[in-house]
Amino acid sequence: MPSRAVDRPVAQVVRGLEVLRPLRGTPVEHFRAKVRDLVVVASSSRGGSSMLAELLRSSPHLLHLRGELNPLLRLVGLDHPHSGTGSDMLDAAHWHGLQPRSRALFEAELALDAGSPGTGVENLAVDAAWRLLVQWPGLDLDPVDLVRTAEAVLDRDLPRFARALIGKAGVNPWYYDLPGRSPGPRPAGPPGDLLLEEPPFVLPRPWRPADEHDLATKPLMIKTPGNAYRLGFLQAVFPNARLRVLHLTRNPAASINGLVDGWLHHGFHAYRLDEPLRIAGYADVRPADRHWWKFDLPPCWPAYTTAALPRVCAHQWWSSHRAVLAHGADHTVRFEGLISGPHGRADTVERIADWLGIPFDGPLKRAATDGIAATVSTAAPRPGRWRAREEDIRSALSPDVLAMAERLGYARDDHWI
Repeated sequence: MPSRAVDRPVAQVVRGLEVLRPLRGTPVEHFRAKVRDLVVVASSSRGGSSMLAELLRSSPHLLHLRGELNPLLRLVGLDHPHSGTGSDMLDAAHWHGLQPRSRALFEAELALDAGSPGTGVENLAVDAAWRLLVQWPGLDLDPVDLVRTAEAVLDRDLPRFARALIGKAGVNPWYYDLPGRSPGPRPAGPPGDLLLEEPPFVLPRPWRPADEHDLATKPLMIKTPGNAYRLGFLQAVFPNARLRVLHLTRNPAASINGLVDGWLHHGFHAYRLDEPLRIAGYADVRPADRHWWKFDLPPCWPAYTTAALPRVCAHQWWSSHRAVLAHGADHTVRFEGLISGPHGRADTVERIADWLGIPFDGPLKRAATDGIAATVSTAAPRPGRWRAREEDIRSALSPDVLAMAERLGYARDDHWI
């Protein structure tokens, strides 16, 4: 099993997290073994998983991670190229082959990350310091100073708190998922040469860590599009859990359009490549990003380093769903149901809640009925937005992509919203 020669910035981040760990609370002992119900939202990137996850965070009957799983994987070398798979793919052997120290780090951080949205701000300063360390591995940030700085500007208004903390830390607010317009120009390139979390960076929020009773009674939901390639790995990480795959689909045209928007956005940097990309419509439009692959890294990606951008995005969509179907999905839901108006959204979420075995009432029902603010979006979802690029997108619809669309129930393109 390939092992990572630890990068100095990563080692520095790990040391900082070890300083913060006692301040974050006591993780549940043998956390992985105590998770009984694991639900993986499996989708393509820009397929709507962030919106669905945020809706489901409204329920007090579910557990989540504060953000994506990717930063924890990267801390222990389970990313490209260190994993040796040449892509985002991971299997059970990657978990079993991990060094004991790395496994202990991964489990401790995972145990402290899992939980549900809270109401108090008691631990918010420490959580914010943790997040900044992970988001800016190239900066020499002192974890104790970060906590003190966060405590000095602590505010129940989360965007205001985040802006104040970001300002004190001297980092660019454009790299965050903040409402409204940030000061200064949009960045032309990535926030650094080494990234653990993809921008737009998530914001700290009040959080209640999971306890043993939670793990025994509530499903833990994990939402990261790259997990479409890691389902066997996740089953090995949680050996006593019932693994359920919630397959979230979206028609290819809308998904490809969202991916194109993301590639052209000032965020979503995933992997820095040694050789510059020559993707037409990307490398020439965002030359400062030309060394960066964005979103998930599917198998066979090297064949697309000189393709037109819509073809790259079409391959990402096809490959993600192919991986989910190869493993097998336990329940399928269409993203289109979440943007079809209040009644359609409520019906869709109610069906998901019924499958999960949780009540559809209280805050979950209100969120499903009233809707939520856009999450990590490049533009507000609306039916037919892809038609502004219709010619380019249709040119990327290969026979494989069209066959997958039919298999997922999107055979008629007049139903693509």
